[in-house]
Amino acid sequence: MILIAFGSNLNSKVFGSPLNNCMEGVRLIGENFFVSKVSKFYETEPIPRSNQPWYINGVVEINTTLHPLDILKKLLILEKSIGRKREFKNEARIIDFDLLCYDDLVMKTIELELPHPRIHMRSFVLKPICDINPSWFHPTKKKRADVLLKSLVNQKIFLKKT
Repeated sequence: MILIAFGSNLNSKVFGSPLNNCMEGVRLIGENFFVSKVSKFYETEPIPRSNQPWYINGVVEINTTLHPLDILKKLLILEKSIGRKREFKNEARIIDFDLLCYDDLVMKTIELELPHPRIHMRSFVLKPICDINPSWFHPTKKKRADVLLKSLVNQKIFLKKT
């Protein structure tokens, strides 16, 4: 199972709202990979907590034979095509894509760590993963997504009406 998280909390000149940015992001991912499942979209508070606007978040499952680093390169290109600019850590953004996992592969390079090092700490990632497959098993934490999600109690997440 290959999972990609997406999120937005800024309006864009081309697509408008963060929800529209995410829908465009999912569309572009679908043009570049075979998308097998898309989670529901959620409205979530920024982490770390700040005065930034809330995010729209979700997860897609893709199928591809590309190497994880090649997927990452493609995702960075897609982010830029939607209008993403990278200046500061944890900044508000028009779009963000994160490669969360690539089957049960565990890897760490300068560019990419799999599974994503903070999956288990983020309800805005775990809840959409549970939409796709609550039995997804974290290869290093050795727990299912639904079990990891239940351990997070103080993060606000709301289903976004689309």
